Amino acid sequence: MSILLQDCFDRINAAITGLSDRCKDRVDKAHRVVKNMVGTIAFFFHMVDLCLDNMQLKQIDRSLMYDFLIPGYYLKQAAEKEKDIERKKQLVQNAEKLLSIMTQKDGPFSGMSDDRISQLEKAAQQCAQFFQRSSSCTEGRNAQLALRHQGIHRLGTGHLKALTIVHNFYIRRRDGTTAAERLFETKHNNLFEFVLNNVDYPARPRNRLKLAS
Repeated sequence: MSILLQDCFDRINAAITGLSDRCKDRVDKAHRVVKNMVGTIAFFFHMVDLCLDNMQLKQIDRSLMYDFLIPGYYLKQAAEKEKDIERKKQLVQNAEKLLSIMTQKDGPFSGMSDDRISQLEKAAQQCAQFFQRSSSCTEGRNAQLALRHQGIHRLGTGHLKALTIVHNFYIRRRDGTTAAERLFETKHNNLFEFVLNNVDYPARPRNRLKLAS
């Protein structure tokens, strides 16, 4: 990948020889992120290798994951985020073409049990999710904290921790799940009931009028 990208930039640099310095600076700026881009791609495949190694798959199942299921589910996820209608349609078609191997009458999945197919599907979806911007999982959270910083100007350590707990264990999506349930794939205790059972009630405030007399 690094060699392919460098070849692209070599051709770009040759094409912009007569352009302004501003254009060349933009190309240089794009070239500087190539190292991180290649590192991200290497990280993705390393994580996929670890996941498949832990599953102890046969070579044929491993090939099916690499060549069909993982890219198919990745394109399916990318299509859900794509705003351009034509581009989205193309991504969906490519994803369906790859994933159609699971429904082929005499295909490699025809002799597998439903549980085995479900296991491979779930693992492929998890592997496809490895490839995303490193900050994408926290951007929404950071935006919420930025708004609170703007209104309060400063968040204490305890306040920040409390907001994080509320975000992970209390706020629910439309499907009724919290962030913690989606991460650990299991139900957890009700946060409000946990607080009632484990936190002492605050003491009554002092009677200032009585003290003043």
